Amino acid sequence: MTQAPFFSVVIPLYNRVDVVTETIRSVLAQDWTDFEIVVVDDGSHDNPAPVIEAIGDPRLRYIRQDNAGGGAARNRGILAAQGRYIAFLDSDDLFLPGKLSIMAEALAGDGGRTVLYSRMKVDRGVDRYWIRPDRGIREDEDVGEYLFCANQFMQTSTMVVPTAMAQQVLFDPALKKGQDLDFCVRLQGAGARFRMIDRALTIWLDATEVGRTSYVRGYETSLDWLDRCGHMLTGRARRGYRATVLAYHMAPIRPVAAIKDLVIGLAAGGVPPRVIARQVLRSYMPKGAYRSLVNGFVLRFGKADALSRSSARS
Repeated sequence: MTQAPFFSVVIPLYNRVDVVTETIRSVLAQDWTDFEIVVVDDGSHDNPAPVIEAIGDPRLRYIRQDNAGGGAARNRGILAAQGRYIAFLDSDDLFLPGKLSIMAEALAGDGGRTVLYSRMKVDRGVDRYWIRPDRGIREDEDVGEYLFCANQFMQTSTMVVPTAMAQQVLFDPALKKGQDLDFCVRLQGAGARFRMIDRALTIWLDATEVGRTSYVRGYETSLDWLDRCGHMLTGRARRGYRATVLAYHMAPIRPVAAIKDLVIGLAAGGVPPRVIARQVLRSYMPKGAYRSLVNGFVLRFGKADALSRSSARS
């Protein structure tokens, strides 16, 4: 019997045939070789199968399903995974050199409860990048408070999760936004211990299209999630969620109520003033203007060394 790999790298794919080869090659270029790659094609229209099959690596598996959304595609990959740990990677993101070996070393002696994530280089489509998150989760810190009060981030393509735990929790396929936040909160409920690797190991493409999601839909989705899952959050985390997630979608349709949630987040949710200031700009400025403002900040203060898709294979 063939021994199970250490990592299963799960890549959900939808209409990304132009970039997925380089994404896959960023995994194949890793110095840690004990892995499989599971690409789940979520009903793409651009015929990625021949491109993926042409890579010709026996560690690469391709699964096609009818279009059901990113969460369902990730779940299909999770359930098909044969490795001890799942390393998630979106089809337009990249692993940087050494990613898997560093994660494997950090998992030595793990009892199957550790969820790792790392810093990342955020590529906003300009010539420079910035590093997120600002800090790692503290040993005794609630994950909801880390995400919503401190306004930090566990981006999916940085995460490594024990396969058994991922198969127990799974992603919520009904969510159109915030699947990563929901997944992390429910992982904590399943007993996960989170640890950040203090090094950028992934490039995240954050070239979001302006106006892609309506505010009304985002508000309804965010409020519904809070109604369904708020019991998993501390009171402080609930107030943080309303200030850093819900207020953003609420501002264009209920501006006074959004301001109230921002004030409560500052006064009783432990949300730092700088985060509140950023949320005010993000919530009340036009999307395009806010994105231009952030891009200008990154151009002026960001880092410039080796941010390109090809850098992940060097």
